[in-house]
Amino acid sequence: MQPERRYLSIADDADNVSLYIEERDGEAPKIRGIAPPWESLSVNLGGFREQFLPTAFDKVLAKRKLDVPLLFNHDDSKVLARTTNGTLRIEKTDKGLAFEADPVATPTASEVVTLIRSKTIFGSSFAFTVDPNKGETWQEDDRGNVTRTISEASGLYDLSPVTRAAYPNSSVGLRSLSAWREARGLVQHRAEGRGLVISLDYDRTYTAAPGLWRSFVNMATAAGNRVVCISRREATDENREELRLAFADLEVGDLILCGADTQKRDAASAAGIAVDVWVDDYPEGIVAAPATAEPRSFKVSTLAGSKAAAAAAVARMRINAG
Repeated sequence: MQPERRYLSIADDADNVSLYIEERDGEAPKIRGIAPPWESLSVNLGGFREQFLPTAFDKVLAKRKLDVPLLFNHDDSKVLARTTNGTLRIEKTDKGLAFEADPVATPTASEVVTLIRSKTIFGSSFAFTVDPNKGETWQEDDRGNVTRTISEASGLYDLSPVTRAAYPNSSVGLRSLSAWREARGLVQHRAEGRGLVISLDYDRTYTAAPGLWRSFVNMATAAGNRVVCISRREATDENREELRLAFADLEVGDLILCGADTQKRDAASAAGIAVDVWVDDYPEGIVAAPATAEPRSFKVSTLAGSKAAAAAAVARMRINAG
């Protein structure tokens, strides 16, 4: 799992500065800051904003041997302090995840202290990972604003004063987010008198953004819809077990592995499943296009009848895992 980095710049409120130098008479200067603040929405991270709950780093901080370095510009060759030797201390506070460092006596550390003191550098960054199976939820409000809420980080890899704010990377591709929003819109306008049957693809759809699609499954099933997974993987015991574990705590019904030689729509029909909504990165694998037609993204007509409130949709996505 590739760590994600988030940049925190100086705040308007002097009490919430993300990075500063603390100097007291007779003591060496300390680097202090907050990374991240709790329940504070981030900048736009590419179609969504993000917030951390106060529980986000509880399990990380509970580790017996916490090894987190303070780096300059995320450069492993420029270590300023480290938790393992006590020069970096990280604690949970009411405001956020706070850190305090006694920078080691190196030319780099002296330079960084000078730069922070003069406010030439005023931002900090941190690298973290999240277990999408239990650490994050996604919501979209009435205005279309999407928020990722992180309740449990699985790792904290470094803290870093930074010279420049790099564009914050995310594990969620824009096309994955777009497909999630389209699918949410469809199930929120489901057929009158019954729920929709939704087929959620596994590889390169669910696996591209598990936390995003887990939130979708919970929302869709709570609204009375049925979610199934039809995959073009071969029906081996290993593949069955992987899908079973991925959806073990979700209300996903049938798990069908039809192999690469069977169209998904045929596999659904053979199992007696009438799919209303397809969410899939590879629409050509759902139903064969006419031989004369060029491969394209398309919508499949609804199988629910004329009273259905939503047409069946296929979302083609080229996922950028970022």
